[in-house]
This record gives sequence, structure tokens and C-alpha cells, in this order.
Amino acid sequence: MSTNLIIEPRFRRLGSYIQDLERGLLQIPPFQRDKVWDNRKRKDLFDSLKNGYPIGSLLLWKPEDSTTFEKSLNKIGPYSVNVEDSQRYFYILDGFQRLATIFGCLIDHKKTELTVDENEWKKEFNICYDLKKEEFFIPRTNNQEIYQVQVYKLIDTRAAFMLEREFFKQEYYEKVIDIYMDRYRTLGTTLIDYVLPSTEIKGGEVEDAVEIFSRINSKGSIISTDWMVSALSYNKDQQGFKLSNLLDDLIENVKIYNFDKLKREHFLQCIINSFGKVHFDQITKKDTSKIEKLIKRSDFVEISKKSVKSIEKAIRFLFEELLVIEGKLLPYNNQLVFITDFFNQIENPTETQLKKLKNWFWITTYSNYFTMYSLSKQREAYHQFQKFLKDENENPVYNDKPDLPFEVAEFPKKIFFGSVRAKALLLFMLNYFNNFKTVNPEKINGFKFNYLFSDIKDDKGNFYPENVVTILDGLQFSKSKDMSFMLEDSEDYTKYFLTKEMKDIFLKKEGNYKEEILKIRKGIVIDNENQFIEKLGLRLTTEIG
Repeated sequence: MSTNLIIEPRFRRLGSYIQDLERGLLQIPPFQRDKVWDNRKRKDLFDSLKNGYPIGSLLLWKPEDSTTFEKSLNKIGPYSVNVEDSQRYFYILDGFQRLATIFGCLIDHKKTELTVDENEWKKEFNICYDLKKEEFFIPRTNNQEIYQVQVYKLIDTRAAFMLEREFFKQEYYEKVIDIYMDRYRTLGTTLIDYVLPSTEIKGGEVEDAVEIFSRINSKGSIISTDWMVSALSYNKDQQGFKLSNLLDDLIENVKIYNFDKLKREHFLQCIINSFGKVHFDQITKKDTSKIEKLIKRSDFVEISKKSVKSIEKAIRFLFEELLVIEGKLLPYNNQLVFITDFFNQIENPTETQLKKLKNWFWITTYSNYFTMYSLSKQREAYHQFQKFLKDENENPVYNDKPDLPFEVAEFPKKIFFGSVRAKALLLFMLNYFNNFKTVNPEKINGFKFNYLFSDIKDDKGNFYPENVVTILDGLQFSKSKDMSFMLEDSEDYTKYFLTKEMKDIFLKKEGNYKEEILKIRKGIVIDNENQFIEKLGLRLTTEIG
């Protein structure tokens, strides 16, 4: 780290930050992630400002070399700001989303000389305050009541005068006017005088700024690892390549597969592992030395872009071929790492390779493959998988005791997404229903699991696996959580593990008929799952209870 760094804490009013942003004295480094906040987060920020709650601090940086970046980003909220050719400005390293929200909402879009995207302002930054209910809201129409005012007017004294005059014009009671105007002026003063702390770094290079950012945030807000990579990898020769934007595009593209809620760090791990040295321990902001070595490679951008395409292929494969139709159904994040590598190295896989890859997925899911092995054994498993990628005759599955088949945990007692065994059962049930065929993501919105009897639960309110009915959302028929109606009609529901015997019991409704039906259904599910598990060459430890 540079020894010429000056690090100073400062406390300034919100109004001062707004003025500096408008004058171009606070700028956005080119590796900064684009705007990602939604309207709910913006409204929550103003609730915090109103109540005087802390909203964190800012991290500002003035590099030693003013030509560190070819250019800054000039978009803050809906406004395009001036980028001054000056030694006075600071870059916003942390706090961009907060400042963009504050700036975008509190600048009067009708009076500023800045260029404004009116459409964006109207949709995302037109936050209003209801003086009657004393709450912020996002208007859905242009027809607001007189006591519902846009927040930028709260810090405008002339707007206050005009509003008070309008209240009198519309013959509001003087006492009501006094209450509303007192709320108006109090909130305006609270906003403009809100004190926001910052840490200013003067000097150093990008690496220094990233290290300080990491240390400052180690016990505070979380620094995004891909932000760190974007900062360290920013290269003028790559036309401002930003890994964070690449990940933003990826997340948008995998929405159709319902994988957009997967943590960004998991996608980043797939990219980093594509460089040939596998890391199964989670990559964090502290691993700057590992990441910097990769970033310095001349092929970093090229491999990163290729890896993102492979991640999309891997997720599509998981969705279409294995019915992992939501990210939360993925048993292990490391499975995505392996499958990404498969598509990274094999552009046009054969039927044999795809079949073996599907078998590998099921075996690694049912056998607790990624939890029973130590990190060193997992790396051996990765190397075995690499052999398969080079020769389809190789077995992609690593077994350190080849004479002993993997064991499968017993039938789960409840369904929850923290259990790989429960996910395995859900995936089996979805695939069994669909005859283990592929699905079209354009026709499947996702999945849900309903229940044969919504009133049968354990003493903690959990549903038993034998009571679960898996539904492919988009192809199926019911919005009801209780699916017992299937036991009454004439449809053949064997793909849901329902039989004529169970229907007959249901129609008679004698004794504990629901428990009797579920016991039979449990046996059917276990029998069919066991047959599937045996075909995978795994050893069963399941007993029907």
C-alpha cells in the first residue's frame, strides 16, 4: 500500500453533497456498478432520513494520478452531470446508490440546468410526501392531492410559499394549514440539514482504494466481490470493461430460468474457476491476492465473457434437462461451477456426454458429494471431472473408495430448502411427473409445491414429504394449496403418486383415512425413488416408516 495516503473523516450536511454533485465535484469511477436500487429501497432511504436514522457513511477517493481513469461516468440518478477537468473532485467508491437517490429526488428537475431523463425521473425518482398521513409514497398517477408534495419541493422556500397560498385559495381551515406547513418545513429542514459522514482518501492507486474499502467495510456494510474485481480489472484498453455490468447482464438473462436470485458471488466463483485453478472455498473480498493474479492475465476479459455465456448454458441445462426450475432448487452451488466448466470446454456436447453429465448431477445430489469430501478431496473430484471433459469414456464421478457405492440418506422427514436430501426428493418428484423429459422455459414460470391435505402437519407446522404435491407452474391447473380434489375426480393422477386404492379410501372417509392415504402414498414415492436411486448405482439406507 502507498505510504502517501491521507485518510480523513468528515461530517457534512446533505445539502453540501447535493451542491458538489451538481457542480461535478463528486464523480463516479468508470468501474462503478450501474444503478440497481428499486423504488422500495429509495422510499426506505427517505424514511430513514426523516427519522434521523444512520444510513451508513460514504467513501470518497482522490487518486494520486488525476489521469487514473480516462473518463468518469456522468450519470447520477436521472441527471447527466458536468465532469469537471479539475484536481478538486473525489470519486464515490461507496455510497453511490444512496447519493444517486438523494440527488435524483431532491433536485428540482424543472429548474436545474442539468440534462434530465424525464421518463426515468417520473418512474423512479418522483417520490412524494403525504403531509396528511406523514408518509412517503410513489405516485401511480399525476393526480395528487394538494397535501401530497414531491420531496424536492420540501427544500424549496418559494415552493413552500406557493403551497401555503394554494391551501388558502382552496379554503382549508387555518389550523389544518398550520399543521401541514409545520410538517412541510420541519421535514425540509431535516432533509437538507441531515449530517452524512464520509471518509476521504487522498492519494494512492486503485489497489490502495480497494484495500482500504475492504478494511473499512470488514465489520460494516458488505463490499461486493465483483465490485472489487471491476475496480482492479478496469482497463482503458478494454473500452471500460466492467465485470459488475457483465454480471448484471447475466442475472437479467437468467431470469427466464428463475436463477436471478442466486448470489452474485456464486456466478463470480464460476468465472474465476474457469481460469484452470479451482477454488471451492468461498472467494471473498479478502482474497485480493488471488484475484489480482487473474486480473493481470491478458486473457482475463476474454475468458470472463466466455465464462458468462457458459454459465447461461449451464443454467439452461439445469432447467430444461433436470427441472432445476428455480435457483433455490439447486442442491449445491459447486454443481454450477462444474457444469459451467463442462460448457466452457465442450462447445457441442454429444448425447453420451450429456447423459453422463445428468447422471453425475443426480449422483452428486443424492450422495452428499460436496459435503462428505474435504476440500482436497473435492479438488480431486474436480480433476476427475476434467478427465471426463477431455475423454467422454472417463467416469465424471470421483469415488475415493471405488469398491463401495455411495450411500443415500434416508427419506426426509420434512421438506425445506436447507436440506439437499429434500431438494433431491423434490427434483425427483418433478422429473417423475414429467417422465424425465425436457421442459421449455418459455412455458414454465417456475414451480410450487402444494399439499394433498393442507391440514396434515407435524407438531412444528411442517408438511410431510408424502403430503407434498409438486406443481410445474404454467402447465398445471390449480391455485389451491389443498389438492385433495384429485382424489375425487376421474383423472389418472399416477404421475402424482396417487392410486385408485387411495381414491376409494378417500371417498369412504372412514377412520383416519387421510393418514392411511398418506402412508400408502409415502410407500409409493419411496418405492419409485428407490428404483431410480438403484439405477444410479447408489446404496440405499431408506426404510419405509
